[in-house]
Amino acid sequence: LAAASLGVIRNLCGNDEIKTNLCLGSSTDHQQVSISSTPSALPHLLRAMQLYPTVSPIQEHACGTLAAMALRRPSNARAIIDEGGPRLILTAMKRHEENVSVQRQGALAVRNIVSRLMRDLDGSSGDNVASGNTTVEDARSAIRDRFGELGVEDVLRNIAGRHQGSVDEAYAALRDLGYSATLTKFSAEDLEGGNNSNVVGRTMMFGEKHNSNFRPVYEQSTGLNNAVDEAVSNFGA
Repeated sequence: LAAASLGVIRNLCGNDEIKTNLCLGSSTDHQQVSISSTPSALPHLLRAMQLYPTVSPIQEHACGTLAAMALRRPSNARAIIDEGGPRLILTAMKRHEENVSVQRQGALAVRNIVSRLMRDLDGSSGDNVASGNTTVEDARSAIRDRFGELGVEDVLRNIAGRHQGSVDEAYAALRDLGYSATLTKFSAEDLEGGNNSNVVGRTMMFGEKHNSNFRPVYEQSTGLNNAVDEAVSNFGA
């Protein structure tokens, strides 16, 4: 039930207005909350990650929802950090090392949170950010440190980065965090004969045109659903 509920929330987060209401709540005036106002779903989402750490569908849907919430919304990304989201994301990735879906969604969540906040800082016009005398560079460092102290580099390189299905997302996250990130390209012919040493023709920098697999939000293909609908229609006829 928890996994199904998170799946619904994840789908709803495809809409920017809805995902902001779900993340922050529809009312920012806590002194005057109307009957129609919506409380934030973020604490409940993170609580589900804490209660069911071994249930991979829950962790996948939760990470995917956080990735969608943070996309294009710096206020959402900041709320996720403030609520302790990074620790739960990386805990899920460490616990589910062989689950590519969890790795992909976790890496996307890290990338979208960091990318959105960094871009928001780049667009700030003043010397100070948020409050006090915090400079833009200090703010960037603080964001990196929040993830760095949790071992994000090791997780992205050595867990998510070794799966074909999550390597693009892992390297996007590494790049936006400011770590050195490259991808290695080789063909099947290079591995013929069982010897894969010294077969790399060159280093492929992340971001080159032929590296087109990365998407800021991973969406499942609708092909299967369409095929099922068509089969049902034909059966009914």
